[in-house]
Amino acid sequence: MNKQYKILIIACLVIIIAGAVYYFNKNTGGDNNQDKIAFITGFTLLDDEKNLAWNEAVQLGDEARAQFESKIAEIKADLTTAADEDQRRADYNNLAIYEKYLGNYREAYDAYLQSLNLESQARVTWQNFADVLLKIKAYKSAEMAYKKAIELNKYIPESYVKLADYYKVVGDSANIEATYKTAIETIKESMESDTLVLGAYAEWLGAQKRYGEAIKFYQELVIKQPNNKAAIEKKIENLRK
Repeated sequence: MNKQYKILIIACLVIIIAGAVYYFNKNTGGDNNQDKIAFITGFTLLDDEKNLAWNEAVQLGDEARAQFESKIAEIKADLTTAADEDQRRADYNNLAIYEKYLGNYREAYDAYLQSLNLESQARVTWQNFADVLLKIKAYKSAEMAYKKAIELNKYIPESYVKLADYYKVVGDSANIEATYKTAIETIKESMESDTLVLGAYAEWLGAQKRYGEAIKFYQELVIKQPNNKAAIEKKIENLRK
């Protein structure tokens, strides 16, 4: 078999394989883009997209709505020229925030994914993204995103409170309490204050009618937040009635 004949056979095989791949992707819908996003960001939508609430009719005054829409237009214009990745990431984060204000959760979702494509280790972005996922009722995905935020920095009190609030929405009392307890134990290892967690935990315990336990945490808060002593003692008084 001469060299030219071999090259012709190889070329034919390449064309056949390429055609087969194209046909497969075309007829299966192809998840290449989704796989790429998942690989770069570490995020995969775990919920059935068809059942999600991508938009909400948000009650806003005309002035506020116009202001948000103007901000969105400014950010989109900036994105067409911004070359710096940090600036682009900030633009996408701000775009997501304003779209969320307007109830445009699909647009907010897409903007956060663009931000995570640029920086997948941004704790605040994951946490804010989780808030949007919770809004659209992507519950499995929201839980994953809140946990990702904690994974990126396990000493941030707000991340635990957000995760506990998520469990309140889905009615998972066991994980609400487990999250508060984990937060208190973990934050002890850092220089962060645990007062945000203590206050949220105490409020939840009070709602569960576990008054003695709630009072214990409020008393601890009085020591840690002397400037709020009067307000905290009022909460204790209400629990004792």
